[in-house]
Amino acid sequence: MEEMRKAYKFTESKKLWDEALQYIAGGSTGMRRPHFDECPMYFSKAKGCRMWDIDGNEFIDLYCSIGPITLGYAYKRVDDAVRAVMKESFQSGMNHPVSVELAKLLCEFIPCAELVKYAKTGTEATLAAVRVPRLITGRKHIARHGYHGWADMWFTGSIKQNGVLEETHEFVHEFGGTAEGLEKLFKESHKEFAAVILCPADTKPFTRENFQEIIDAAHHHGALVIFDEVKSGFRCALGGAQEILGVMPDLTTVSKGMANGYPLSAVVGKREYMEYMPKTPNSGTFASEALSLTAGLATLKEFKEKNVPAHMAKMGQRLINGLNEIVAIHKMEGPIAYGDPVPAMPLLTWEEGKILYDNEAQNYFFSQCYRYGLFFHKWHVAFVNYSHKKKDIDEALDVCDFAMAKTKKKFG
Repeated sequence: MEEMRKAYKFTESKKLWDEALQYIAGGSTGMRRPHFDECPMYFSKAKGCRMWDIDGNEFIDLYCSIGPITLGYAYKRVDDAVRAVMKESFQSGMNHPVSVELAKLLCEFIPCAELVKYAKTGTEATLAAVRVPRLITGRKHIARHGYHGWADMWFTGSIKQNGVLEETHEFVHEFGGTAEGLEKLFKESHKEFAAVILCPADTKPFTRENFQEIIDAAHHHGALVIFDEVKSGFRCALGGAQEILGVMPDLTTVSKGMANGYPLSAVVGKREYMEYMPKTPNSGTFASEALSLTAGLATLKEFKEKNVPAHMAKMGQRLINGLNEIVAIHKMEGPIAYGDPVPAMPLLTWEEGKILYDNEAQNYFFSQCYRYGLFFHKWHVAFVNYSHKKKDIDEALDVCDFAMAKTKKKFG
C-alpha cells in the first residue's frame, strides 16, 4: 500500500539545482541532469551500491555513475591503494612504475592486447585509436557503428544546430552493425576505409558469427577493426566482449570498467599496429598521473581474484528475472527486461530493442522508482557492481514491484 511507503522529497536538491543554473552552463555535465521534475540531483555520500542525497534520502543505485563503478563506491582495496600513492607523489615529470604493472595485466586479460597506451576518457581513447589505422593505411575514411563519445567526428549535427563541424562527417560513415551493412557501405560509398570501429554493446546480433563476419569483411577491404569496449570491457568478462564472442579485433578501447570510477582509459591492440601509436598526436598532461593508474591496477586485481564479472552476471540476471516476473504479475503489456547485451548490463524498456524517451507509462514507472529509493535510469542500460548482493537486488525489485503496481493503476 502506498500509504505504508513515504515518498522522498528533494527540497534541498531542487534548491541547489536552481542555484547551479546561475553558475554552471546547463546546471551540470552531460546526463547528470534532472530526469524528472522531482529528482535527486546532489549526493553527499556513496558506499557500495548505495547513495545518500543531500536531503538525507537513501538509494539503491543501478546506474553506477554511468558504468565505471564496477566494485562499489568507496571500495576499500582501491581507495587504500590510491591513498598510499598519494602520500608519496602521484604526479611527476616522467612515469610512475605502476603504469608498467597495469599494462601487463591489460595484456593478460584482453585477447588482442600486446601493447598499451593510456588516456583519461573513452572519447580520448577512440580518437587516438582511429589515428593509428589512418597512419598505417594512408586512408581517411572510417566506418562506425554505435556510440564512441562526444567528439565532432562521432556526433552528427551542424554549426547552427550544435556547433559540430559538418566537414568532419565527410570521413566518418555509419553502417548498420552487420557485415551485410558494412559491405553495402563499402560498395556504395566508393571510398577506401582505414578502419571499422564498432561498439559491441550496441551491435546486434551479439553473436560470434556477426562479429567475425564484420572483421572478415573489413580485413578483405584492407581496413583495421577497432572494438570500442568502453562499456563492455571487463564487465562482460575479464577480456571483454571479444573474450565472450571468441573474436579478435586489431585494436580495442577500454575505460569505464577499469578503475572503479577513477578517470582512466586505454587503447590496446596487436603489437604490429600499436607500434605506430607514438607517431600519432595523443599526449595528455594528466595521462600519467598515478592515482588513476593505481586504482586501475587494484580494481583489475580484484576482478581477477574475486571473479567479479561472474558475480555481476549473476546479480544482473537476478534483476532481469525479477523484473520480468513483476511485469507478468501485474499483467503489463509492453515492458520487458533483458541483458543489453549481457546480464551485467540490464535494460528495462517498454519496447524490446528500442530506447524510448517519451513513453508516458515508462517515464512514470521510473519516476516512482526515484521517489521510493531506487536510482534506475529511465532509458539508459542499468549497471550492477560487485557490491550488489542478493538482498540489494531483492530490495530493488521490491521498489520496482511497488512502482509497477502504481503504473498499472494509472495506465492500465
